[in-house]
Amino acid sequence: MTDLRSLDLDVVMARAAAALSRARGRAIKFEDPQPLSKQERRNLIVRAAARDDNGDVTPVIVKATRSATYDPAAEDALQTSGLVREWVATVYIGDALLAGDAEAGILVLKDFGRDLRSLDHVLLRGTAREAEEALTSYATALAGLHGKTRNCLAPYRATFDAVFGARPHRPIGRRVEAEAVVNALGHAPPADELTLLTSRLRDPGPWQSLVHGDACPDNALIVDGAVRLIDYEWAHPSHALLDGIYWRIGFPTCWCAGRTPDAVAARIDATYRRALGRVIPLALETAFEAELAYIAAVWLLDCLSWRLGAALERDDRWGIWSIRGRLLWYLEYVIATTAAAGVLPGLNQSAEAWLSTLRSRWPDTVPLGYFPAFAAEAAPVTATRP
Repeated sequence: MTDLRSLDLDVVMARAAAALSRARGRAIKFEDPQPLSKQERRNLIVRAAARDDNGDVTPVIVKATRSATYDPAAEDALQTSGLVREWVATVYIGDALLAGDAEAGILVLKDFGRDLRSLDHVLLRGTAREAEEALTSYATALAGLHGKTRNCLAPYRATFDAVFGARPHRPIGRRVEAEAVVNALGHAPPADELTLLTSRLRDPGPWQSLVHGDACPDNALIVDGAVRLIDYEWAHPSHALLDGIYWRIGFPTCWCAGRTPDAVAARIDATYRRALGRVIPLALETAFEAELAYIAAVWLLDCLSWRLGAALERDDRWGIWSIRGRLLWYLEYVIATTAAAGVLPGLNQSAEAWLSTLRSRWPDTVPLGYFPAFAAEAAPVTATRP
């Protein structure tokens, strides 16, 4: 990839040690550095032991961006740099970050431990009971993040300004679009429904929180029986349910994608809603169902915008499932969810037409299936309430 720069491991570790020394107020040396990432990845990730001049040792993870365009002084640094987003998020929530070198694009993070399992391991290799327990802990972790960071916009921006220097901030949210899918398949959804979805992102109201943005199973470590979220490179203030829908819609940003049986997902939903409801009471009300349907529609349109063009030409495999199979499932899920919640009737009709067209074009494509841990519980898709 031409947009990646070469990094010298010794230089990165020296700057990381200097940053941690400044943060700790005493001399730190790194021992036994072990690169964990491949050369073509966007970050250099290294595990090491940080030893101070008292002989105390702290296990750490050093992350350095390989982005050739990394510029912490850029006006749009928060929008364009995953390392900047991770730095701000981890400082804001007070989790994992030990030190950093903004100029060099280096973070020093807490190492939660070697040989830890992550959620993907359980979903792919565990039993149904183990997978449900892990997903329940995962939902609890997300609810904790969302509850802790409710109404985070002002303090989040203040955190960025304190670390990287004050500069103008853009409004949150983005325009929800359907042009790509309409150009390819027709059947435009009503403009007022797209405007409604845009408004839910630009002004989430009581649902505003720091969202992880890439809450994938391999970003969910199991530490002492509980899930710890890592890798906040896509974290940003937005609508909490952008994360809170992941186990329902099938982990849309993840190589490890799969469905969770309705009965299991309902129990996980209940855990998430109870925990979030302590801070956001609407999570315990019927309004939750409409909000989940809105965010499901946002994910559907995002994924179609990103993937449909290439998928119409060929069926690439991403991780453990095909792109076409994922898109068919997103359509099925959104049709069922919007119908059950009684919202977005126009988009529901458009999705029905898109699904019919794609099924006829892709007759051999299998929609996204259950995670292996739940394979024995596979059942037909039903339009049950979330």
